[in-house]
Amino acid sequence: MSIALLPFRAASFVVCAASLAFANAGVLLPGDKEQPDPAIFSLNEMTVEIVIDNGTARVQIHQIFENHTALPQEGTYRFALPAKATISDFAVWEDVTRIPGVILERRRAGEIYEESKAEAIDPGLLQMGERDADEASRSQEFSAKIVPIPAFGTKRIEIEYQHPVAVENYQSELVVPLKPDLYGVQTAGHLSVTFELRSGHPLADFRAMAKSYPLQIRERTPNLVKADFFADNIPLREDLAVRYTLDPAAADTLRVITEREAPQEPGFFQAAALLRGGTPQPQAPQATRTIVLLFDNSLSMQWDKLERAFAACEAALRRLKPPDSFNVLLFNSEVTAFAPQPRPAIPQNIEQALDFIRNSRIRGGTDLQKALGAALTQSTSGDPYLLLISDGGATEGAVQNAKLAAWYTAEWRKHPLAKRPRTLVFGVGDDANQPLLKMLAANNGFFEWVRSTEPIEFKLNAFLDKIGREPVKNLGLTLTPAADFDLVYPLEDVRFPGSVASWAGRYKKPLADAAFTVRGVSGRSPLSISTKAALPETSADHPYLPRTWAKARVDALLEKIERDGEDRASIDEIIRLSKQYKFVTPYTSFLAVPRALLRPRVIRPGDPVLRVKTDESIVSVIALFPFGLIKPLRYLQAENTWQARFLAPADLADGAYQVRLILRDHDGQVYRETKSFVIASKIPTVRARLDRARVRPGDTVRIAAEVSSNARTITARLYGTLPIQLHWNSAARANIGDLDVPPNLQPGKYAIHITAEDIAHNIGTEEVSLEVW
Repeated sequence: MSIALLPFRAASFVVCAASLAFANAGVLLPGDKEQPDPAIFSLNEMTVEIVIDNGTARVQIHQIFENHTALPQEGTYRFALPAKATISDFAVWEDVTRIPGVILERRRAGEIYEESKAEAIDPGLLQMGERDADEASRSQEFSAKIVPIPAFGTKRIEIEYQHPVAVENYQSELVVPLKPDLYGVQTAGHLSVTFELRSGHPLADFRAMAKSYPLQIRERTPNLVKADFFADNIPLREDLAVRYTLDPAAADTLRVITEREAPQEPGFFQAAALLRGGTPQPQAPQATRTIVLLFDNSLSMQWDKLERAFAACEAALRRLKPPDSFNVLLFNSEVTAFAPQPRPAIPQNIEQALDFIRNSRIRGGTDLQKALGAALTQSTSGDPYLLLISDGGATEGAVQNAKLAAWYTAEWRKHPLAKRPRTLVFGVGDDANQPLLKMLAANNGFFEWVRSTEPIEFKLNAFLDKIGREPVKNLGLTLTPAADFDLVYPLEDVRFPGSVASWAGRYKKPLADAAFTVRGVSGRSPLSISTKAALPETSADHPYLPRTWAKARVDALLEKIERDGEDRASIDEIIRLSKQYKFVTPYTSFLAVPRALLRPRVIRPGDPVLRVKTDESIVSVIALFPFGLIKPLRYLQAENTWQARFLAPADLADGAYQVRLILRDHDGQVYRETKSFVIASKIPTVRARLDRARVRPGDTVRIAAEVSSNARTITARLYGTLPIQLHWNSAARANIGDLDVPPNLQPGKYAIHITAEDIAHNIGTEEVSLEVW
């Protein structure tokens, strides 16, 4: 569908507003710009590490951006996440020092960020949305403020998030957002992707969907897939997607996984039942479906959002059969109907309805209350459905989530039971108001959401396949002995045959044989799936499980807040869980700012400096070094920093060491922190070769270098050219770089200097001879 199908006649300021509303994964915007500018920042390197562990995906993204200007820059790092994803780690690097993020209450994090920025400390602030907790709760768009990015220097940013991977009709799809929305295509100087899939239920199929990033499968068993992909100078034109199928022969089985860090800590479990797929229940002979489709054509529905909304609408209408009936209501500030009442779903009417949408204009605000009210007044027969396609961003009428959702439920319940439409909601856009859309779908319906740029086919087909099907009802998990478990939460809202029903909870003490039973009603038949599993005293096989449970608990509290309003106890518990299990919520932010920095953290034996920043209450800092030195730190008032120089013995062996810091405040309270550093004295070894020893001016020569593992950067230099970086190539099992010989270089023999530098700034070199003739 071309955007021209819906004429756009809005003022230009709306486009600017939209560019702020949408995001890519991993775009760095200069501080005063609303679009990326490769003349200021370029993406030198990007590493994506993906692990799917029994339905939970963990994605780590490491990126290195280069500042091409002669001035330090401030940047805004923007990205959008998949549905139900949560940030679980965030860090920025200052030179060779990794500054990990810590979770703070949202307002306090912003205050410290501004203080640190003013003092020229290197902070990074990561939060949901841009303004407040209310906006953040509606958004899967995240932003990270990064400052400073040094002149002609680089900035490394690390993000980790995790999210559940849904199963529909035995199939799952994982999408890592890389494709741009309104921003231009990024090119990664070097892209590295590693992928691992682990499943307790056996796998029947696995496919890599992205043509731009063809994953190479390295290992495959019924319960494991490992793959990778490496490339240089690759445009990020599409999202990275994989699709896999669980074996239907394993249906009606229950798998349990556990995690417990220490005997004194609570244990965590996840129970996942693969529900047997079924055929849709036949309708009564005279029963037909009536679908009232609400299509949002307000100004917020532009570009890729509009494409996806129309695709969903067209697919839904074309699935209807002549006995069915339908109507289409377009809504923005007003509601415009295709017909006064639903029409028969014959091909002629469907084509006219699609033309009606194509010929409409996007304009105005969004009065969702008026649209829902108009849909409920439509006369329906047979099996009624209300299908809403929108981003849920109400700007007129009732706009507060809880108020609007409560109003709709009250109006919906005024209808006789048989006339209450099943409320199906298909959310579109990175900024979709998911809390509201989920509350609307709770009225005997279901909810799905797609980002502005992700592939729509899998989610849309799974969504539409549910029309006419009954979910598995009254699903519940029974645990024995019940007293050993608490705070158990379902991880899915609605479960259909062919999907996975899972729960996460805590257990109190280890047991050799706990019983797990899932019960419900599938179609007209009772469902019962049981298994037994041990609850170990310690288990470290699934480190993401505690965060999965904590996220489920926080989601339950956020739903309570959306429904009943904020209360201090709920907010305090959300903040506490967010800090303890390290993930971002609407009430917290990740702040990466140094509290105690040892510079440099990786050093050669010699005379480094220990620098510590503390809050104002600290009056004394003493450092205890691992080689016996005890050194008090001196307070530098002008820099608000504690500092001491120390001598690292020349015979100190290479390896990691820890410095213990003892801090005392003005009330006499003592605090202890531990910081680590690494002694690295071995010079990197370099062995280099050229693909040819004689070249003509203007030719390109490929350099392959074998370098010891402690090297951080590898550079090649030739007289008359700029230096180039060499990068690891797994196929060649060497670091590879292509060097262009200047076209005006005079004939003769030249030396190419290959330099390898480690993070302690030890430098190893190698020269190779090149003849130009």
